Amino acid sequence: MSSSTRYLLVITFILLLLVHPLLAADWNTGTGGNSLRNSLTTEFGPEANDVLWEGGLPSQFAQPAVIEGNIAVMSRTFNIADPLHGTLIVAHDLMTGDTLWTTELPVTLPDTDWRSRVCAIRDGVVYATRSGNTNFAPIYALNAQTGAELWRSDDAVDESSTESPVFAPNGDLIIGGFTFLLRVNHLNGDRIWRTTRTSPTSGGSEAVVYGDRVYLWEASPQGPKVTAFNVETGARLYSSVALGGGFIQQVSLFAGSDGTVYAPRSQNNESTDYLIALDDDGASLVERWRSPLGFVPFASFGEGPDGSIYSYTRDHRVLRINSGSGAGIDTSEVFPSDFYQPRMAIDGHGMIFLTNGGFSQGMFLSFNQDLTLRWSLDVPNVNIGAPAIGNGGTMIICGIGTNVIAFRGTSPNPVEDEVVTNITTPMLNQNYPNPFNASTMISFELVHAAHVNLMVFNTLGMRVATLVDGVLGEGNQTVNFDANGLASGIYYYHLLTGGRTETKSMILLK
Repeated sequence: MSSSTRYLLVITFILLLLVHPLLAADWNTGTGGNSLRNSLTTEFGPEANDVLWEGGLPSQFAQPAVIEGNIAVMSRTFNIADPLHGTLIVAHDLMTGDTLWTTELPVTLPDTDWRSRVCAIRDGVVYATRSGNTNFAPIYALNAQTGAELWRSDDAVDESSTESPVFAPNGDLIIGGFTFLLRVNHLNGDRIWRTTRTSPTSGGSEAVVYGDRVYLWEASPQGPKVTAFNVETGARLYSSVALGGGFIQQVSLFAGSDGTVYAPRSQNNESTDYLIALDDDGASLVERWRSPLGFVPFASFGEGPDGSIYSYTRDHRVLRINSGSGAGIDTSEVFPSDFYQPRMAIDGHGMIFLTNGGFSQGMFLSFNQDLTLRWSLDVPNVNIGAPAIGNGGTMIICGIGTNVIAFRGTSPNPVEDEVVTNITTPMLNQNYPNPFNASTMISFELVHAAHVNLMVFNTLGMRVATLVDGVLGEGNQTVNFDANGLASGIYYYHLLTGGRTETKSMILLK
């Protein structure tokens, strides 16, 4: 590679750092926040009930927000009896709550169109549809700044009202439906590929993307199974065995940042209902462990920044699980709900934010990493108006009426971060050399012995290396990161110790 070419690549990567932050910092999809659907963000959420702003368009039921940068977008249904014209999509300024625009999607398929509904956002584009409740409709791309229509998809989709698309690495949409899996060009709405599949039930049609794989539930005579597809071609690759009998499956898959595929099997039957961890060995999906699971239709699950997995017990508790063994680590207190469909978000400190899915008993709860309760709030009829954490750690919960609440996050701005770093520990230093080829050194300082997690993520939020997972002594620490086998690009190293997290970026340039 010539020196001029190398220089241009360095400039390109630096510009990407400036304009395209780690995707996991935004809440891009309606279920789980990102394409892994693991509910994890690098931002630091609210420490307490500190309302930044509240109020919004009236709605008769709650649906989740999606967030990118300083724009939060949600659907608000003011007339549930009018499926064609009773819902508006609204965009708010994340920090002030000001309404930026509202829109109603065109009615293009009068026989099947349903309510306007936002389902994802990425790279300045909002994705919305009128599909839902088995109704077919196109996917629309809207300008995130103005709400103007950019394109509509060639294909009509039958994505259910609790579901959302995810993204291929280049930003194309991956959309699950009852009878097919679809990849849509994010630039113009054209079909890239379409593959036949059979979804068990609504809520179980959503896809998950990890690297070059798409994972989703499929029906079989013996019960739901997990199937892997190639993200570039849509080719069907291989499936797991059936994971319990029956056919009801109203919860999507999610994936860990290490590539583990998690299959929440949930049909209100203790003989079948387990969270099952699957390893993809490149030729098959093999069960690693299973943990008993409560009946949680339309729920979302989570992964902590330390790799812990968060699930739900059969007696209405949150359960923290060791991702390697499947052993339970901690449980929360029982939380009440008259409709048990919890959804969660997990921040960069490992704090858990949860809506219980209830109606008259609707609640929001925040837990420490060990699932001790931090604070809670009644949010009647919260349904799937789940927590979404965006820029600055600002968290939005959507209720009914005008009950849209934005809580003030605790992610430091660059000036505050410099002050905090000089006062608190550990101090995470910039890697050297940077940019680097093949390997680089990462150093940090501990004021006392502590358990340390040091992990490396790519720009999709996938963990590509765990450099430290254990107790280190007081003083300066230096760790070598060997990037052989990884492609050139931007990577993020994330330090977690003593309840504090720090993240920095680095450039691998081969």
